[in-house]
Amino acid sequence: MAVSTYLSVPRNALGLVALMGCACLVLLSSQRGSVSVIPQLLNPRPLPSEDNGGNEEADRQNSSQRTFSTCSCDLVELKDGKVARKHFETVLPWLHMTTEQDLARHHPNFPAQFLYNATKEKACKLVPTPLSIEWKNRHWQELAIDHDEKLLLYSAIYDPNKGGLPCLRVLSVSRDMNPGRPLCQIWYSTHTPPIITSVSQAVHMDYQGKNSNRQMPYMLTCPLPPDAVDTPVAISLVDTPCSTATNLLKVEGAREREPSAYVTGKAPKDPQSLKKGWVPAVCGPALYYYSQDFSWRMVEWLELLRAMGFGRVFLYDSGVHPNVTKVLQYYQQDGFVHLTDYQYPPPYINEPSMRRLWTEVERTKMFSQENIYFTDCLLRHMHQYRYIAHLDPDEMPIFPKHHNIANFLDHLTQTATSQLGFRLQWNIFYDDFEPQGEAASLPEYLWMLRHTLRPAKDMATTPGTFKAIYDMDTTRVVFSHGVLEGTAGKRLYNSMEVVPASSGYVAHFTRKCKESKKNSCTKLKEELALHRYKDQVAHGVKKVLDELHLL
Repeated sequence: MAVSTYLSVPRNALGLVALMGCACLVLLSSQRGSVSVIPQLLNPRPLPSEDNGGNEEADRQNSSQRTFSTCSCDLVELKDGKVARKHFETVLPWLHMTTEQDLARHHPNFPAQFLYNATKEKACKLVPTPLSIEWKNRHWQELAIDHDEKLLLYSAIYDPNKGGLPCLRVLSVSRDMNPGRPLCQIWYSTHTPPIITSVSQAVHMDYQGKNSNRQMPYMLTCPLPPDAVDTPVAISLVDTPCSTATNLLKVEGAREREPSAYVTGKAPKDPQSLKKGWVPAVCGPALYYYSQDFSWRMVEWLELLRAMGFGRVFLYDSGVHPNVTKVLQYYQQDGFVHLTDYQYPPPYINEPSMRRLWTEVERTKMFSQENIYFTDCLLRHMHQYRYIAHLDPDEMPIFPKHHNIANFLDHLTQTATSQLGFRLQWNIFYDDFEPQGEAASLPEYLWMLRHTLRPAKDMATTPGTFKAIYDMDTTRVVFSHGVLEGTAGKRLYNSMEVVPASSGYVAHFTRKCKESKKNSCTKLKEELALHRYKDQVAHGVKKVLDELHLL
């Protein structure tokens, strides 16, 4: 039995494309046991391209040289299918789960359930198998566009793109200054051919200029049919439409926002009319504290975020101290933390004992790669939370006028003029001042609650002295301090709502006064806003440290 897809039109003659919107390229219909993909010409015009310096004519000519064609997709027994089925069903006794369940739980992009089902029966011969994927390390998969150009792929997220058309966002890196537009094989089932569309846009995800000496992050957009009812299960990127791919990414995300986003725990009938009652989450960094026991401060950080009312904390683990691992595993079992394994793309170093050296010496490369996991975290969880803050473990929001983050967001969302989210400026809390007053009586493991001194004057507002709470209705690409791309435009850092420090800011517990280059640490004031959570946090931290034998 064979099934086939057909589409034969110039790539750039298709679609309705906004600058960051998701374009429609195909419609799906069924004819006598086969699947036909039919072009839908919504608004034939050239696709905008950031990568050719705005030269739309060059982009049109380049794209028009490539067309879609008929794909034959015989149903066959996958190679090593029986062996693979046995492997996936093998129980890992120390985890009390199967290999397939373990992969689905912790691997960021491998579609274990999709392939596991495929091994039970015949499947489309174009489906890549686990061993035919071109793995470049544990997490990155390769697409070779030609002899010289390669894309490394990390993740794929379903974007419902409210107000536009749905699509898949694929996060990738390449050393190519202007990566080509590969084709997207979008899988809904292993028993039918993939829908074939073209990448409609390749966005450079970095505030730094392009440089082929480093792996540059790109977000690729694969449009979906506007009448598609189901969410795709997996996606492959290919250079020719009917080739067997060397990559296969699990599609994360969902069509609707989950109840976790709402204070009530229930999604309202009309979420767009909601003016208050949002629960935010936190996306943290890829932790690399392998040589540093950060466990006490990690516990206090998490307990403070919990006390403030954050719904969940999403973290990436690239190699941490064993005591920090204990803490992360504890909170992951508790449900407050979701942990994702992370490795940097080759040729970057992934040996934990040398990671810190890399981060200190290769700063531009590190800053470029941060945008992959910052953006991945936001997109991966935007169906669970509308508002997501980016915070590091040495940072903590301060709300002088509000009891918790939900009250703070209620205030912001009812007064804001921006739809991208909110920028909270830093204020430095110095590490080298001895605790005073009531803070001095607190135990040493309550670092943030003990260090209450900051400059009397608010920190100057410069591009690198903010942290953000992102609105995931409109945010799509970010860096550490703001938005790079939204659904309606690009480079939107300055379009975020700036929150007055009198209403809320981010405390940065990191610097020493004696190392300050300015005299900002000579006139100080005490900030005790965090002490409203003192009893709850002290109890929670002591309980966790005792249970983990870390005191």
